[in-house]
Amino acid sequence: MQSSTTNKCLTKGESLNCQESFAIGGYNQKQKVLLAKILEKMTTFKVDPKRFEIYKEMYTRSLKNFSAEQPHQHAIYYTSVLMSEFMWTKDELLQCVDEMTVEKLDAFIPQLLSKLYIEGLIYGNVTKQIALDIVETVESILTTKCNTKPLLPSQTKRLRELQLPDGSSFVYHEKNHVHKSSSIEVYYQCGLQQTQPNMLLEMFVQIIAEPCFDILRTKEQLGYIVFSGVRRSNGVQGLRVIIQSDRSPEYVEKRVEAFLNSMDDYIKDMTDEAFQKHLKALVSKRMEKPKKISGQNSRYWSEILSQQYNFDRETVEVEFLKTVKKEDDRIAVGAPYRKKFSIHVVSSVNGEKELTETNGEKQTTETTEDGNNLLPSPELPPPMVVTSVAEFKRDMGLYPLPRPYIDLQKARSKL
Repeated sequence: MQSSTTNKCLTKGESLNCQESFAIGGYNQKQKVLLAKILEKMTTFKVDPKRFEIYKEMYTRSLKNFSAEQPHQHAIYYTSVLMSEFMWTKDELLQCVDEMTVEKLDAFIPQLLSKLYIEGLIYGNVTKQIALDIVETVESILTTKCNTKPLLPSQTKRLRELQLPDGSSFVYHEKNHVHKSSSIEVYYQCGLQQTQPNMLLEMFVQIIAEPCFDILRTKEQLGYIVFSGVRRSNGVQGLRVIIQSDRSPEYVEKRVEAFLNSMDDYIKDMTDEAFQKHLKALVSKRMEKPKKISGQNSRYWSEILSQQYNFDRETVEVEFLKTVKKEDDRIAVGAPYRKKFSIHVVSSVNGEKELTETNGEKQTTETTEDGNNLLPSPELPPPMVVTSVAEFKRDMGLYPLPRPYIDLQKARSKL
């Protein structure tokens, strides 16, 4: 068993493809007995046929109800599908539910427990020795009851994120057959998560958040849902803008580009006083302490899940944040490293005729409803249309996984 500690954190890595998290305050013998009983139950679990049918029906219904979710939720979902190295879609899962049976699940449980990879976090009023004893209890029960063995190193694969080519622009279209509104997510991929790009991106998002809502939501009235923020997945990050609107996705995307194009001068013309105000606000936000032990536990656990192990992330990144200047920009239309993917979820409720009309002259006006001039739309290169998710992924490269922030070998040697 390999392990490493940082501050109040103990991570243990061995071959398990399920993960357990404990937030323990004052671990005692009674809790140890309870933990053992839970593990005993797990290793001898038998499926109740009646409860199985109930949960199967609930799961099937949730998959079917996905089509009725809001368009902006569809846009978020399809972004994840397109950007992930591998991800089962709702339709693929739905095609398999009829094959789920009690007998198959009963047979699967011992297979699942036969080879595992475990990562654990024990945080709170607990000593290092107690933490090691807890993990030893888990391992002992699994090996005794299930003859559990470690996964081979080649079996502990982590999924990676697709790497869009520099200067690229893609668009993917899907229809929503339930709601009248359409939606877009415009994702500008920035690269791997590291201290410097993390803070530059968060600072950019901090600066544009208020004008994004004010211009696109209040002045241009594109829709009730207007959001800009950071998207992070599989160690890769970028800027995302999500809008749900009654207008066509093509028009809305042009308005997003016009807004982002205007932010170049907005930041350049910003006074040092205004920039420092944004910087201090972000520093304050990042350094805010969790109000509950579960909140801090979640922060540490996210570091283990991502295998970055930067348990002092807030302190480390804020120290760099204080050095950030106004000059960095990789999202402008002409930026050489710009990587863009747009998801257009188009409503089909009103039929193709009305959808076509919404792309017409009503949306080419150069003023908002209150008479103010619209920001000029930049000239954009035509995006490549993605028609097949499988073919798109086949042609794309993958980002490497971020390197751990700490030296795991040195950390393990201290145990």
